[in-house]
Amino acid sequence: MFVLSAGPATAQTINTPPVVVDRTAVTLTYAPFAGTSTTNAAVSWRFDPKWDLLLSYTSAPAGLTAFRFGGRYHVTPPSPSFDTYLTIQDFSPSTGASRIELGGGLTQTLAPGLKSYGAVTYVSAAAAPYIAGNVGFQYELNRQFALVAGYDLFFAIGYLGINFDFATR
Repeated sequence: MFVLSAGPATAQTINTPPVVVDRTAVTLTYAPFAGTSTTNAAVSWRFDPKWDLLLSYTSAPAGLTAFRFGGRYHVTPPSPSFDTYLTIQDFSPSTGASRIELGGGLTQTLAPGLKSYGAVTYVSAAAAPYIAGNVGFQYELNRQFALVAGYDLFFAIGYLGINFDFATR
């Protein structure tokens, strides 16, 4: 899944990293709230039992953009209905220098076809480091498509999206 966020100030709408729930998937999200809109496209690609490659692109008003590249390491979950992971990414915004993002997340299968997720990320911004976070749900429509609804904790903004899973569920 991917997460888009629109913040109280246009310059801040690209600062929360997106979340992709499925391990080999692309998620598109849109945050049409708070007078501005942000669009996100993110990809997760599983390349071994523990590691995923993460790529994302965010576009916000006034030509603001951000590109992220990194990885996700899956740790042993507390139970089979959970997926727990750690992330590391390079965050390259159009408004400044690249930053490192370190984070973690948890996905829980609540019912067949319904998952909840939460992710927290520390962003090493030079002048003012901050912590960003997302929570949400993913509802499977069929074997490949799922709806995404989430909430950006950093900017207190909701977002909607769609997820396309490349792998067979």
